[in-house]
This record gives sequence, structure tokens and C-alpha cells, in this order.
Amino acid sequence: MNNKVLLPETCSAVVKTSFGSIGVLTQFGKVKAIHIFPGMFLEKMPHDALSAEAVRQIQHYLAKPGMRLDLPVDMDGMEIHRKIWMELMAIPCGEVKTYGELGSILHFSPKVISEACEANPLALYIPSHRAIAISGPKGPVGEGDPSHPLVRIKYWLLKHEGFLHV
Repeated sequence: MNNKVLLPETCSAVVKTSFGSIGVLTQFGKVKAIHIFPGMFLEKMPHDALSAEAVRQIQHYLAKPGMRLDLPVDMDGMEIHRKIWMELMAIPCGEVKTYGELGSILHFSPKVISEACEANPLALYIPSHRAIAISGPKGPVGEGDPSHPLVRIKYWLLKHEGFLHV
């Protein structure tokens, strides 16, 4: 998910989902942000062709989890975060890596990996939900309070993609 301050009213489009809404912000021919609004069930018609295409692709992903978003994006962030985001994008649908595994690959601490996931401005495009704290016999554990809306969405996405069978 991401922690960029984005409000539904500033989005170029908002898609209603079963877990909330997904907002898309486009500027200068690129997608600047894709943000999940948990529990906020709103919809906003796309303002431009790019936001309409982003909505179409998001809806397709929600119907068919193996679909990867293919959009022109502005991956705005610190260089270290962009390096981590590229590694996250290499994790196939239905698979996960722990923060520790990613840290070992990239030579960063698990905390740095976690911070990059939190700073992700492009939810679903950069699948930060595929990075987990640790993996147990029933799937990811250690992600925080399971009743927290963002944790519930992460679990929903992992189940949707076939990683969790709970």
C-alpha cells in the first residue's frame, strides 16, 4: 500500500471494490499514484484517457489476478525505494518474499524494505503486498493486527492471487 497523501476528490478516477476504493492520479500523461482507500466505497468517473485505461486494467486485475498493470507511470521516490520497488515487481503473482529475503537480495535491512513498501505510490502496479514479514504454515504472519483495514486488504490481495488459501 502507500502512505502518500491522496484524497478521493483529488484523484483522476476512483474505482469501487469489495474492500474499499482505489484512486488513480494522472498528470502529464503518466500515472502518478494508485492509492487504496480501505472501507471508502466511492466511485469517480475517469477524467482522461489514461485514467480510464488505468481503471480498466485495475478492474481486470480484480477479476483476474494474474493480470499485470501495464501503464506509463511516474515512479517518484527515493533511489533506494525505486530499487526495492523494481525487485517487488519481479515477484510473480501468487508468490511472496519476506522482508528479510528481499533485504538479503538487495543488501538492505528488512526495515528499509518495509519502509519502501509503505512509501509505494503505485499500489497494485508495484505489488508491495507480496512482501511479507514472515511466512508460516498458514501464510503470512507478523503483518500486524489482522483487523486493521490495510492488513485485511493485504490478505485479500494475497488470497486473490492464490498465495493464501485461508
